[in-house]
Amino acid sequence: MNGFLDAFGTFAHGDDPILVFTLVCSVLIVALALERAFAVIRVRSVVRRAAAGVLVAAREGDLVRARSACDDLASPVREVFSDALDRALRRTRGQPRSAMQRAQKRVAARLRAMLWVLGTSGALMPFVGLLGTVLGVMNSFKAIGETGAGGFQVVSTGISAALVATAAGLFVALEAVVFFNILQNMAAAVLRELSLAADETLEMIETADAPAVAPEAGHAGSSAGS
Repeated sequence: MNGFLDAFGTFAHGDDPILVFTLVCSVLIVALALERAFAVIRVRSVVRRAAAGVLVAAREGDLVRARSACDDLASPVREVFSDALDRALRRTRGQPRSAMQRAQKRVAARLRAMLWVLGTSGALMPFVGLLGTVLGVMNSFKAIGETGAGGFQVVSTGISAALVATAAGLFVALEAVVFFNILQNMAAAVLRELSLAADETLEMIETADAPAVAPEAGHAGSSAGS
């Protein structure tokens, strides 16, 4: 415990660059995770507004009103619906399905932006901590050789202080992996919700001009012909 406290005393004075780097990375990882979490929550809110506005109008067959409802949405979710509706209303050339799929890919890229930093940190930070431990042990043995002082107590104190770097690296790695998995699951849930709303909107677009066929009328006509 004393070695642990001594190591953090060293950090406070800025004498251990590896430990300083590790703890700075920890702060940055938490900041990045919070920023990404708020971004995912914002997109989820916009998707639900789209389902309540654009999709409801599309279900009623009013594509013009559905397109107007897109103007109240934030980008990039807005483009998922507006690009498809612009093509369906002949305001823009192209296929609604292709436009909607491209826009959904942009939303996915936006949601998963910078998550690779968390994944990379989870893989690398244990090695950074191990490097700090190795350097700390080397410095301890170097100090023992220079002073000529030895014994288990001297060696164990230096090694226990050096092992704090490994503990810090493992902690930051666990932190990064947990945040990475949570954010991946959050993003996947939002994208699934967006995909369901987009698919139904596309279905309404593709069937908006389809004529209603009454089976009874067709059957009656064939009977009259016979």
